This record gives sequence, structure tokens and C-alpha cells, in this order.
Amino acid sequence: MSADWEQELKEAEDNLNTHVKELGRLKTEYDHNLYKLKESYYPKMRPLKVQVYRSVQTRRFIEKQIAWLEMTLERCKVVGATFNEKRDMERQREEMMREMDGVFNAAIEALKGLRKEELAVMRKYEHPPQLVLETMHAVSLLRGDKDEEETAEQAWEDAKYLLCDTYFFAFFISKARTFDFTRLTPPIIEALSKFVTSPDFEPKVVADASVPCSAICAWLRALYEIGTMRQITEPANRTEAEIATQLEAAKKDLRMKAKETSGAEQKLAALQQEFEQRRHDLKDRYDHTMNPLQERFLEA
Repeated sequence: MSADWEQELKEAEDNLNTHVKELGRLKTEYDHNLYKLKESYYPKMRPLKVQVYRSVQTRRFIEKQIAWLEMTLERCKVVGATFNEKRDMERQREEMMREMDGVFNAAIEALKGLRKEELAVMRKYEHPPQLVLETMHAVSLLRGDKDEEETAEQAWEDAKYLLCDTYFFAFFISKARTFDFTRLTPPIIEALSKFVTSPDFEPKVVADASVPCSAICAWLRALYEIGTMRQITEPANRTEAEIATQLEAAKKDLRMKAKETSGAEQKLAALQQEFEQRRHDLKDRYDHTMNPLQERFLEA
């Protein structure tokens, strides 16, 4: 009886090991085929995604510009011939800038919430991820430490001292919180635009490379939003006719930008739908094979 029991136990163990190996093989095969699927679609989608993302960012700027011009034109018509843009739009300008406070304050809270351990991990990078290099490069440009000709790798070497616990928590966050918005000049905004118009330069994407850089990215994007809003609302002492002309030009520009990328948006949407369908089909095919094995594995 004991010999029979041992034989049954051995057969059950062998059967279990067979199931485990087969599940492992199928999982490896699934991962490989999913990787090949991504390798097939991602290179096609990447340039379209960049084009569409940049267009969306540009259109957001134009839409804000249109909203401001419409408010300015309406106010100009109410005030009449004595209209002075600096004086008569001051309240609206302050309201528009206050709307930026929430985004900026959230970014500062994210910086304050970082832990020393997270900074330590980032400081130890010998070969930092590209998004880490780009984030610190943007900080370097914003601070005026270096010019745009500096490489991201050079900026990383120069920026390491910012990540020291003492400096970061005692000085960097304080300076970030009290940043002088008048320093957001057109050249600085132009330099930052090269980063914020990338679909990769989003806090949730940067977080995969570095949690501290994700918070810094949010702060940089908040400054960019504030800087562009300052540009849009800068008083220009325009006449009613000039405001109306600029408003129509902005609307025309918005329509043109939308038209330029409509084809890319449609093609990207089609590729994304096709990719998701093939990924779903692939998963279903392996689920159909793996689920019975998993059930037998549990029964064993």
C-alpha cells in the first residue's frame, strides 16, 4: 500500500511539474509574441503620437490666446474710446493668473513630498535614463546655469549637487516655491517648449524613470503654463480694430493647425485600435490554452 501511495505521489508530482513547465513556456511565448507585436506597431505610432501631441499643445496655447482676445475685445467695446488694455484688463489678467495657482501649488507639494531615499536612488545613477537627463537639463536651462548648446549629459554632471539632501530640501524647494515669474522670458519659454511639447515629458511618464524627476517635471510644466499665460495676457495697448484682427488671425491659425494634423490623428487612432485588437486576440488565444492548465494545476 505504501509503495502504491509513493508511486501515486510521484506521478502527481511529475504531473504538477509538467503543468508548471508548460505554463512557464506558454507565458514566455506570450511575452515574446507581445514584444514582437509592440515592436511592429510602436515605431509606426511614435512619430504620429509626437506630431499629434505637439499639435494639441500648440492648439491649447492658441485657444487660450483666443479666449483672452475675446475678453479683451468685449471689454474694449464696453469701455469705448478711452480703453487702456493695461488698466481695463488688470482684473481679468489677475483672475487668469490665479487659475494657474492650483497647478503650481500641486507641483510644489509634490516636491515637498519627496523622500531622501528617492533622491539617493537618483544620485546613484551612473547612466541615468534619458528622461532624467532631459529633466535636469531643463532645470539647468531654467536656472540659467548653462546655455542650450550644453548636452543633457553635461547638465546631469552639473546638476548632481542639486540632488544632495541638504541643498534640495533646504534650498531647491524654497527657490522653486518663490520662483520669480518675471524670469519666464520668451527665450526661456521657447527653451522649455522643446521639453513640454514631448509626449514623454509628462509627470506620470517621467515617474517610470524617476519619482523625483516626475515632481520636478510637474514644476517645470507649471512654470511653462504660467509663462505662456503671462505672454498671452501681456498688455499691448491695442485698438479695437487691432484686437479684432488678431482674434480672427488666431482663429484661422487654430483651424489650420487642426487641419494639418487631422490625417495624423485619424491614422494614429486606426493604428491604436488595430494594435489593441491584435493584443486582445493574442491574450485570448493564450488564455484559452493556459486557463485549462491553470485549473488542472490547482486541482493537482
